[in-house]
Amino acid sequence: MQIATIILAAGASSRLGEPKQLLLENGQPLVRRMAQMAIDLNAGPVVVVVGANADAVTEALHDLRVRHLLNPDWETGMASSIRVGVELLEKTRPEAILVLLTDQPYVTRALLERLVEQATSTHKAIIASQYGDVHGVPILFRPAYFEALKSLTGDTGARKLVQNHPDDVATVPFEEGAIDLDTPEDVAKWREEQ
Repeated sequence: MQIATIILAAGASSRLGEPKQLLLENGQPLVRRMAQMAIDLNAGPVVVVVGANADAVTEALHDLRVRHLLNPDWETGMASSIRVGVELLEKTRPEAILVLLTDQPYVTRALLERLVEQATSTHKAIIASQYGDVHGVPILFRPAYFEALKSLTGDTGARKLVQNHPDDVATVPFEEGAIDLDTPEDVAKWREEQ
């Protein structure tokens, strides 16, 4: 299955006070770890959308087979990064687009493979990670939703699409998906658990 990947890495991490994309895990920036996992899927092109801290994030990926895409409107929120990523990747005619964040430290290659497996075994057009009552990222969208993804606005991401089309969603359990690194407290707790 031809799957293109968008890694959203454009935010300023204002609540954290430092770029979350560049937080280190085992000496490796989180954005690089996520990009390497996407490359290792060997499913299709990988695009990293950058904005704030674009030079530093790009440098962290300098030798990886990824495309860097500057979102000039990154300050308007996550939706604009999804939009520019989809606009670029839909030209490659993928069977699905996988959307990843950089601040979910418990994402694994095995999880991404389960999402792909679910996509190949179901006719649902959205394959979401499930944590608690949330259906969210990492998440796969088939082409039926590309136009809707390009119409998103603000900082809500694609959650509204998922909520509005529950009958078109299949899920993969990922309880650790609820853990993201938005604040210094989140990072401190994560470091304790490493």
